Amino acid sequence: MRLLTLSCCLACAMSPLCRADDVPISATAPNSALHASEKLAKPISIKTRLRNGARVNGKVTSFDGEGFEGDASTGEGFSKTLWCDILPADLAALAAKILDEKQVDDLILKGELLMLLGEGSGSDAAFARALRTDKTAKPLIDAAKIRGENAFINAQHAERIALHTKMSAGIPTTAGGVPPWPILTRVEHEAATAAMKARVEEICKASGMQPVCVETRYFLLYAATKRDAVQECARSLDAMYEAVLKLFGIPSGLNLFWGKAVILLQPDEEKFRLVEAAGFNSMTPRGVVGLCHQVGPQVFVNIFWSDDQDRFDATLLHETVHGIMHRYHSAARLPAWADEGLCEYIASVSFKSSPVDKERRPQALDYIRSGGSVADVMRLNYQDGTWPGPNAIGYAVGYAIVELMVRQQADAFGRWIRAVKGGKNWEVALREDFGYTIDAFGQTATDYYRRKK
Repeated sequence: MRLLTLSCCLACAMSPLCRADDVPISATAPNSALHASEKLAKPISIKTRLRNGARVNGKVTSFDGEGFEGDASTGEGFSKTLWCDILPADLAALAAKILDEKQVDDLILKGELLMLLGEGSGSDAAFARALRTDKTAKPLIDAAKIRGENAFINAQHAERIALHTKMSAGIPTTAGGVPPWPILTRVEHEAATAAMKARVEEICKASGMQPVCVETRYFLLYAATKRDAVQECARSLDAMYEAVLKLFGIPSGLNLFWGKAVILLQPDEEKFRLVEAAGFNSMTPRGVVGLCHQVGPQVFVNIFWSDDQDRFDATLLHETVHGIMHRYHSAARLPAWADEGLCEYIASVSFKSSPVDKERRPQALDYIRSGGSVADVMRLNYQDGTWPGPNAIGYAVGYAIVELMVRQQADAFGRWIRAVKGGKNWEVALREDFGYTIDAFGQTATDYYRRKK
């Protein structure tokens, strides 16, 4: 799978109301009991950034285990600033500037602070140096490591809450609508991931699948092929996910999935259909290349390899977008024409050689120019079995509808999606947030595509 190059048009439409660094993120501050307040012999000038986007410029006059402050008498004073509120990218340099590495208590505090940055931050080196300097400091170091780990966990959870808050900022909540997905703690996230793995084991046992498994930041990828090929695909999956987040205006790094999404890659159509039957009780017709299964909060994508790389990439992207949309804010679902049309649209604009447009556009144009009703397609739905209509025309017309909505009113299209995900009836939202009734927009689309070459 190739890395994706996405259009920014839909990203602008879906963007939330504020930037990620405008959302306050705060973690539990390190314990000041370890490092008492210390007045610096000479004030230290700093320029640093906070997690909430603000800046702190001035001269530090004192610090302790919680944070630092400037004395107003220097003319560049500021109130106490917590270490945990410093932007992670600035924290290491700031600690190195203020703390004295010749002092054991400063080294221990540095190690504890660097733990907020995760693995590879240099915390172990700071603790090791402190222990070499004073062998009796081990109990203090052990206590600092416990506090540092807890602070890191709290920071991660605070960041998830902030990113979810940013994502949901522009989504109006409709009374009686579908509730938002709960934000998982780290323990809940790990339990959810374990549950997904256990479910895949059941599916593999029932279908006879013996896959290689590669775990990424967002996905659990299972494939009956060589590990090198699976790992290459896995690297592309995370890049694809981040690219789709960008397209939707969802904060980078936010894992929407319950635990992680599962991707099941089959070697051929027969194995794909066997897994569908054994794992999801689905009698899939021939010709289907991939499917996304949304089971409560869980997301599974089952797909089989294709010699046509473009077709495989477009299908995998289409089905994965179904999973992302399922987990976007709530389980509220777009109407069938938009649910499928949006996935087709994203699969079309995501890479230059995508086959979607050259396949779907002629089908849609032929239907519309032959007198087919766009409004009738918009009324097809999953619930009564009318979707996707004769000759599966819903996919092509749904793609054309979404393309037109994004082209003509990208901002309104984003508002409409957010309203539906917030629980508003899609027809009401179409009228109130996009400005059209079904019949009126159906006529607009008909007029547009009858003229368009």
